[in-house]
Amino acid sequence: MKNIIFTLAALAAFVMPADAAKTRITVERPASKRATSFAIVIDAETYRRCRAEVEAYRDALDRDELAVYILSAEWQTPDEVRGCLARIYESNLKRMPLEGAVFIGDVPFVSVQNAQHMTTAFKMNERTFPKDEASVTSDRFYDDLHLKFEFIERDSINPLRFYYRLSPDSPQRLDPTFYSGRILYPEQLGGDKYEAIARYLRKAVAERTKDVDLDHVVTYAGHGYNSDCLTAWMDERIAIGEMFPQVVRNDFRALTQLNFRMEENMKYNIFDQLARPEVDVMLFNEHGSPDKQHISAEGEPETFEARAEALRSEIYYMLAREKRKPDGDVAGAVEYFKERYRLTDKFFEEFFAPAEKGTSGREGDLTLDDLKDKRPQPRFVMFNACYNGSFHRAGYIAGSYIFSDGRTVAAQGNTVNVLQDRWTYEMLGLISHGVRIGQYNRLIATLEGHIIGDPTFRFASVDDLCLSRMMTTRRCDTADAAANARNAAYWRELIDVDNADVRSLALRMLADGGMISAAELLVEYRECPFATTRMECLKLLARHGCRPETVAAVGEALYDSYETVRRNAATYAWMLGAPELTYKAAAAAVNCRESQRVAYILSKALQLAPEGHASAACAAAIDESGYPTDRSGALDEWRESVAAMQKAKHREMAQLFDPEAPAARRTAAVRSVRNNTYHEYVPQLIELLKDESQPVELRVMTAEALGWFTLSYRKDEIVRACRALRTSDKELAAEVRRTVNRLL
Repeated sequence: MKNIIFTLAALAAFVMPADAAKTRITVERPASKRATSFAIVIDAETYRRCRAEVEAYRDALDRDELAVYILSAEWQTPDEVRGCLARIYESNLKRMPLEGAVFIGDVPFVSVQNAQHMTTAFKMNERTFPKDEASVTSDRFYDDLHLKFEFIERDSINPLRFYYRLSPDSPQRLDPTFYSGRILYPEQLGGDKYEAIARYLRKAVAERTKDVDLDHVVTYAGHGYNSDCLTAWMDERIAIGEMFPQVVRNDFRALTQLNFRMEENMKYNIFDQLARPEVDVMLFNEHGSPDKQHISAEGEPETFEARAEALRSEIYYMLAREKRKPDGDVAGAVEYFKERYRLTDKFFEEFFAPAEKGTSGREGDLTLDDLKDKRPQPRFVMFNACYNGSFHRAGYIAGSYIFSDGRTVAAQGNTVNVLQDRWTYEMLGLISHGVRIGQYNRLIATLEGHIIGDPTFRFASVDDLCLSRMMTTRRCDTADAAANARNAAYWRELIDVDNADVRSLALRMLADGGMISAAELLVEYRECPFATTRMECLKLLARHGCRPETVAAVGEALYDSYETVRRNAATYAWMLGAPELTYKAAAAAVNCRESQRVAYILSKALQLAPEGHASAACAAAIDESGYPTDRSGALDEWRESVAAMQKAKHREMAQLFDPEAPAARRTAAVRSVRNNTYHEYVPQLIELLKDESQPVELRVMTAEALGWFTLSYRKDEIVRACRALRTSDKELAAEVRRTVNRLL
């Protein structure tokens, strides 16, 4: 095998610190020619200490039909890594396309700013919170080569951490070029990190030899999550049945669905499930922290002491948030709480002189300490939870799973908080068709979502479709029109396959290449028997914005038999803001109250609609519902709630447009538009953006807020106004460019 040594100066140009070009990078080329390729990126010291295990891992991948590059260096900047991967990707477009990469050991990582719209939920104020909290750590810096970034600085504490901002001229949507995974040992576990990485790689190689069938799945629904709605939890079985039909056809132990309601503390039930040797996949849906899984609910405090402690915890949490702000006023907050709750100085003593605490957490939490002696058996674990995938922290849940003595080789987790109403199981069933874990994750990419562990791991395939290879070699978004046409023909043949996720993948590949129309997607939505494929159709239709086909599908989907489709249709209804959807949203809210999450989102849709439209729609929906008079009280209460939300909206917007209002209130109001796209106020927001008498900072924030109207029926108005704006302020001009790029 021939090695190549070069400096970064030989690579395509990237913006980076001046000393980066001195780094010597060793590239070991693949020993074999395969249909696709893969890159192992590792720091020089980890490679030196774990060479035998890394080479064994490479050889295992080669046997699995991957041509493997090994890139090693004493990495100084993320740009060095990105430059190497870009060079390999470009040089292999036609012969062995790069399908993925893994980052092992001390490979730099990036925390991104100005890209919160690429997350599902994260919206921390980057102006007021510290950079380490208000940035999103993400390997999309590496695996999405379409994006453009601007270097900010290196972290002063963690030398592996670098801060970048998404460039205003960058594409503003994720479209990963290849998949990736991260193998970074959690320092909090202690011991020799090199031995731990070597041990993990030996496990990853060993698990590859077993050709594991995916035939046992366990799911867990935590408290305070979308599983609080029993309709949502009940419909989970529909998704599992379509994704993994081989599981629901087996004995009753092949699918185990756990819910936080089953016992007071479900943590020990989870330990039992994790220990089952036959379990292949474990799916967690719950709240989380970097070092905890929040498993069970805390009951209402029954004693005076318990209530006092609950108040103390809440106040200390608020003080801690204030303390983290660069301009935080902890003393002022203390005085506020003293006055409000009649507290003395003694109440705050522990906050200013905290006792030493471990990581034990609440009894209902699963902590890092709990995992120290556990041997999780599922090869793949999904953490649909906040922060469990925070690989940049000294201790993180997903890392404890893969570095345990159990069989877990890959986990999916998030580095920041995640939206609980997102579509959790999109195309997850592909992993039973021999699709690699990383390939699945690329399809559902978010800024925060990562594979922790080996992204190339895959289960045995239930068919002979060779989807793992076809997903890379038959993409429809290449520069070769003839190849795109041939590939489109291949995927069109799979649209009628009797499998939900294979059909969904086919539709997705066609949509990525612009090879399927909105009209065709609407027909597929209406005719498809699979609930999860209908959800994919709805998501792909949303890409077309507020077109008649999208509006029609959303209106029909509000009454779909699958709760996840109804819930996402409710979200698209408020994002589109199309007037014809207002009545349909009201009618669905009246007639489907048992779907709690759907009803909650529909209330938001009615809040965002103009007040007159919303009130008329609510009245008509109630009148036409046919409910008996004993229901009128509850429905009137609901209508009054919608009216109250309308009033709150008008008060908030009045604050924003009042030049005499305090700056802090105007800032809070404009930031709220990011979560609440008030379509009726678009003209006023545009006027505020154009008004040179307004504070520049407020105009910048208004430009950013307008960038969240991505599906709005008024999107074109915003784009025209932004393009016509002329300003000498660089920050405002950059934000306006970013907004235009987001909306196009």
